[in-house]
Amino acid sequence: MSLLIFGYRKLDIIHRRNDINYRLMELTRKLSDLQQYSANIADGSVSMNDMMNTPGSMFGRQMMFMNYAHNTALFGAQQNMAMMQPQIAMQMQQMPDPNMQMMYRNWIFQNLYKQQREQVAKQEAKLLNAQEKEIEKEKAKLETQLKLLEQEYQACAEGEKRSIEMFKPEYTA
Repeated sequence: MSLLIFGYRKLDIIHRRNDINYRLMELTRKLSDLQQYSANIADGSVSMNDMMNTPGSMFGRQMMFMNYAHNTALFGAQQNMAMMQPQIAMQMQQMPDPNMQMMYRNWIFQNLYKQQREQVAKQEAKLLNAQEKEIEKEKAKLETQLKLLEQEYQACAEGEKRSIEMFKPEYTA
């Protein structure tokens, strides 16, 4: 009877080990995808090359980031530009050339836009960092469970071996 229990328990442990290994594999892939996505958006913008190198699981998120980052940066730059209008107007009075004024205004707007994009990228980086920490924490927990299962498997194998020895017939000549 105990021999069957040990055999069943070993089978259950093998099944659980396989499930944990599969989950670890999924988490490793997810972590790798997050890291690739993080590298793609690190500078606050996404190039065509970045889009081509984005893992499939992160493509939708990257598209949403691009849209959100652009809209947020545009709105923020417009607001900052409006607040800076009095200072800009004073500086424009010193520039008689309308082309220089337009170039100066565009230069200021582009810098404000770029600053806003960088802020959005920092926010996304914080979110990604938190997700990576959660994944790492889950992986560590699963690896600990895997070690405990391995110890339990060894104990079951030892118990099974003792059970076999106990029921082994002894022949005398």
